[in-house]
Amino acid sequence: MVLSVDLNSKLKDLFSKKNYSKLEKEIEKLGKLEDLNPNLKFLYATAKALNEKSQKKDFKIAAYLYEQLYKVNQSNLELLYNLIFTSVKATYFGYLDPHINNQFLKNKNDPKILEGLGKMYSFYADMSKATKFYKLLLEIKPHYSSVWFSFLAGLNYCSDFDQEKYLSYCKEFDKTPNLKIENFKVEKKNKLKKIGFLSADLKTHSVSFFLEEIIENLKKDGFELHAISNLERSKYDNVTDSLKKKFDYWHDTSTLDDAKFAENVRSLNLDILIDLCGYTFNNRANALRLRVANIQITWCGYCNTLGLKNIDFLIADPNLIKEDEKKLYSEQILFMPNIWNVMSKPKKLPEIVTHQKDIKIFTFGSFNNFQKISEETINAWSKILNNEKCRLILKNSNFLDEDKSNEIILKKFKDQKVNLEQINIIQTKKNIDEHLKSYNQVDLALDTFPYPGVTTTFQSVLMGVPVLTMSGFNFNSRCGESINKNLGLSEFIAKDVKDYINRASTLKKNILADSNYKNNLRKIALNSDLFNVAKFSKSFSDTLKSLI
Repeated sequence: MVLSVDLNSKLKDLFSKKNYSKLEKEIEKLGKLEDLNPNLKFLYATAKALNEKSQKKDFKIAAYLYEQLYKVNQSNLELLYNLIFTSVKATYFGYLDPHINNQFLKNKNDPKILEGLGKMYSFYADMSKATKFYKLLLEIKPHYSSVWFSFLAGLNYCSDFDQEKYLSYCKEFDKTPNLKIENFKVEKKNKLKKIGFLSADLKTHSVSFFLEEIIENLKKDGFELHAISNLERSKYDNVTDSLKKKFDYWHDTSTLDDAKFAENVRSLNLDILIDLCGYTFNNRANALRLRVANIQITWCGYCNTLGLKNIDFLIADPNLIKEDEKKLYSEQILFMPNIWNVMSKPKKLPEIVTHQKDIKIFTFGSFNNFQKISEETINAWSKILNNEKCRLILKNSNFLDEDKSNEIILKKFKDQKVNLEQINIIQTKKNIDEHLKSYNQVDLALDTFPYPGVTTTFQSVLMGVPVLTMSGFNFNSRCGESINKNLGLSEFIAKDVKDYINRASTLKKNILADSNYKNNLRKIALNSDLFNVAKFSKSFSDTLKSLI
């Protein structure tokens, strides 16, 4: 960037020395931000954008200033690019949205605009639009790895998902140019069986809910356990601290590029690396493509094939992948006996509140993130709301552009003639105890499709709230089905959308007739394989040993 000559030398000097915080303070002394001249606005916004100390509110201020400048000079695409960057950082698109679609119509092959649209609609939880723009971008820049990750992960959310086509996209990605590092060399066998778990979510996150107790059991069974943490240190929390004590070794790889990551993990000489990321945010798929461990497995964090030739195994269960479907997964399938994953029983569970006798209106609910609420799901829920005397409680994830995603979801219901007074959107709770208590407001949970809930379904049945799910067509879409089968709740598995709508009505009547159904379901759940960590850990351990 070239600074205008009418900026004083002090401000230029602070910018050149990257002393952004002091630069911001100096500019703030000159008056209200909206009254500053264009050069000072640009300088202040850029300092906010580049400052490592900037938080979401700082990026939102920068986005506001960039929009003010862009509105005056809409031929300056650099200002729009800066607006895209700061809007993504702020997870707020109110300043960008009025402009980016207009520029797309004029510049349909602009990679930065396409990526901006993809990210914006992801944060709006409109995954069909997001994947559309990512696909257009890949046609222009087919070697853009991070976009491949967003595109492939996003396909799982779309109603027109096709597993065979998805696998072909994964294989297409695997053919793109990758890191220029030496091929992996198998080292000598270890005395202890060395297992690594790779994740960017070793914090208060769904992955940790399933992992923590399993780690303890594997350690007792003679494994040497390594955490490969791709989580930024600034995001460590109390769960991170707890996990660090359970692993034998903790490796923080968040600041490493893929080549350095591969070098470091290879030096550990792991017998097995278990990837918990898949194509989710902060993954290491590029490094895994070149192999960093003798055996590489995908499990838990991403419920589908990665389609990569160097991922050897995928952990599933017999309810998720049928024998004649194995060809749709590039990995060899490792079938756990009953369920592919288990959750530890919480040390303390909130009391279940039952209110059938004095219930005024039946309450359906879904605490799945909004990105899972497909158009097909909206249509089915709308029919239920229009046909039944009921209400629906939703919960918005705090990583979305909350106001806009709420607005988009509600508009979709309104378009289906739903009375919006029937819908209540609640905020994400600060702790797990408060989150679990939220289920006391719900009588029957409605699962999303084709991407069902997993953690939310485990939590729902713990609180005595059954989940109406739908039969799927692949690993990802059958997760709810497998959970309900393990609970013996086949009546809560619909075969198609029509059956889903009809079952919602029938189940509503059955639940209203049974005042103790919540407490009974909790007992069933706690005694099921869903929460039998010891049993699962034994099967898991035996499977890993057989591979080594």
